[in-house]
Amino acid sequence: MIARFATGEIDSDDLEAEWPICKEDRALNAISSMLWLHYDDHKPRRAVGKDAPSSEELLLFSRYQAYLKSDLRYEWPEDDFTRVAGLGALVPLSLGLLWPIDRMLKSRHAKVEAAMKAHGDLTVWPFTSSLNGKGNRWPHTSAEPIVFVGAPISHATR
Repeated sequence: MIARFATGEIDSDDLEAEWPICKEDRALNAISSMLWLHYDDHKPRRAVGKDAPSSEELLLFSRYQAYLKSDLRYEWPEDDFTRVAGLGALVPLSLGLLWPIDRMLKSRHAKVEAAMKAHGDLTVWPFTSSLNGKGNRWPHTSAEPIVFVGAPISHATR
């Protein structure tokens, strides 16, 4: 399904509608919330033309797909990445009234980020390390050519 989104076969609304829902599968939930960061706030994003994924996005999408095809258990302390990290320009626009809320959001974000950094290598998320238990690199944990295979992902059903 990620491959279908990355290649423009489906748009972000289709991806969200077709994404398997399984509250017990933290990996599915975490990757779903990370994918949400690649949507467009104003219209469904179809990854073609001017909305085609960047090389960085393609690397992320392939890593997410590789992880979901693995039989690894999701071990990160956080699995919801759709939170607001701060209020930005709204603080001065509110004449400072939102400053306490902004401070709380930034503090919570910093704690989550610190816990994530302490747990593993964020550059290869959702893997926790670029190496598997045998000393070999996991697929797509480095900048290598990406080939998408449009096979459905069934992490929740294993």
